[in-house]
Amino acid sequence: YMAVGIIEIKDLCYTYPQSDKPALKNINLTINKGEFILLTGPSGCGKTTFCRALNGLIPKFYNGEMTGQVIVDGLNTADHSTIELAQHVGLIFQNPDNQIFALTVEKDIAFGLENLGKSKAEMFREIDWAASVTGIQDLRHRATHELSGGQKQRLTIASILAMHPSIIVMDEPTSFLDPVGAEHIFEVLEQLNKDLDITIIIIEHRIDIAAKYVDRIIVFDGGMIRSDGLPVDILSDEDTRLLGVGIPRILSLSKRLDRNLFNPLPLTCDQFYQDIISRLPEKTGKLRSKVPLDMQGLSGEYHHQPLIQTQGLFFNYPGNVQALNGVDLTINSGDYVAIMGENGAGKTTLVKHFNGLLRPKAGKVLFEAEDISNKSVAQLARRIGLVFQNPDDQLFEESVEKEISFALHNFGMKEPLIEKRVTWALNLLDISQYREKSPFTLSGGERKRVALASVLAWDPDVLVLDEPTIGQDYGQKERLRHFLVQLRTQGKTVVIVTHDVEFVAESQPHIVLMAGGKIVAEGTTKQIMMDTASLKTCSVAQPEITRLFSKLCEHGLPEDVVDVDEAYDLLSRKLREVSV
Repeated sequence: YMAVGIIEIKDLCYTYPQSDKPALKNINLTINKGEFILLTGPSGCGKTTFCRALNGLIPKFYNGEMTGQVIVDGLNTADHSTIELAQHVGLIFQNPDNQIFALTVEKDIAFGLENLGKSKAEMFREIDWAASVTGIQDLRHRATHELSGGQKQRLTIASILAMHPSIIVMDEPTSFLDPVGAEHIFEVLEQLNKDLDITIIIIEHRIDIAAKYVDRIIVFDGGMIRSDGLPVDILSDEDTRLLGVGIPRILSLSKRLDRNLFNPLPLTCDQFYQDIISRLPEKTGKLRSKVPLDMQGLSGEYHHQPLIQTQGLFFNYPGNVQALNGVDLTINSGDYVAIMGENGAGKTTLVKHFNGLLRPKAGKVLFEAEDISNKSVAQLARRIGLVFQNPDDQLFEESVEKEISFALHNFGMKEPLIEKRVTWALNLLDISQYREKSPFTLSGGERKRVALASVLAWDPDVLVLDEPTIGQDYGQKERLRHFLVQLRTQGKTVVIVTHDVEFVAESQPHIVLMAGGKIVAEGTTKQIMMDTASLKTCSVAQPEITRLFSKLCEHGLPEDVVDVDEAYDLLSRKLREVSV
């Protein structure tokens, strides 16, 4: 007698309404109770669709055509309502706003429990437990609309946990979280998985964080399962890399170094260090950095004019939640700046002041040395393009093409020019095939690219991108990175708000760290990544490579290393010296 898995999928095929291409083809899969699974693959490969099939949203809510069987916790999804299935499968969407219904945090956690008819006493017990596991006890009485993206993400997890499902499915649960918050969520999930034997399925592009927690990785591509197995096998497989799945930086480094050093390949800093330590010279203590700090600023950055300046900026939202507490910042023409910091630090609030979407309570914003308080958002937008964190806040047209040309018409451009710019933006972001499609039929990552294209098309001088890498797979992030470099060579000024520390390590912007509505520190990528105290204050994790070198620096290697290429050069040279 074969033990039946907690999830059994047989010959599952599904096509969305109004689509001629199946989103899922011939999926056969068994998932056992208590597994912790990572689903990954390029953006738009069918991962989200697959999750919707697990709790009956497909085909019940999305209609379309489904064949095959999905059996969850012994229930065939075709024969049971989504309400019934919700007690077995908790589904957490990519965008927390689609999932928060109540006005306060506590009421939102209670929402599902009320539907299950729990008593008051039981409800409070569950709310206490779920809020404490996810670390939001102190937010219980806050209004949900005042929460930051990451706080909302924790709330959706708490609301699902309170219902005690046996399976939790999460679509990019950490995409809105700062790196420390993301680690925290994974620790929570690991706890639930180990202590309560909850089966967990995660869709995640941030493999570097997920890989060390999960025990199985399933890679989707084009609606099919491409590979399925142990994390280290899947991630060291060439096919996986070719699919554009981002491999943890430590793993790519170990693959590039000599093959005989490692067996198996390490996934974490500690494993890597243990494997390589015997090949390195004895500990000699740290190398001092050769360049004195004040010299680093002289790399020609002083020739640029200040473009955006904020002076003593204060801002609070209604209900007196203080969002900015005296921000003084200068961004020079041609700079590439990353604003980083924990959830709720005021990063998005700050950049919304740049083009007048928000107006300060005190202090002022200057653009090209002029106070912007009497300029309209429309005037400023022509020069300063802002792409929001959530693409749905800025998409409203019925086709991708109309979406991108909308602003161009507003700015009074002529048809031939509009046509040319739309085509250019579509090609640049690799979305030409969706030209006639409605933005709302696209995946989250694709919509994000449409929003970016619609701003790029009018060619603003300053581009402000709020969390541009969320929902983007590794290949798209690489494209974005090259593109930002290209913009800078054209003299554009680029500001990104991001939690993606690996993206920052590879593109090396000037970093501004924020916490509690203030700037805590700013400097080059290397300076900031060495400033462990400020990073801690702002809940920013060091890149994996930097964490590794903070151990290796005892062996005569430099400490301020942030990306794989530099790490490879230094280590391969050091290993050659030693073996001679």
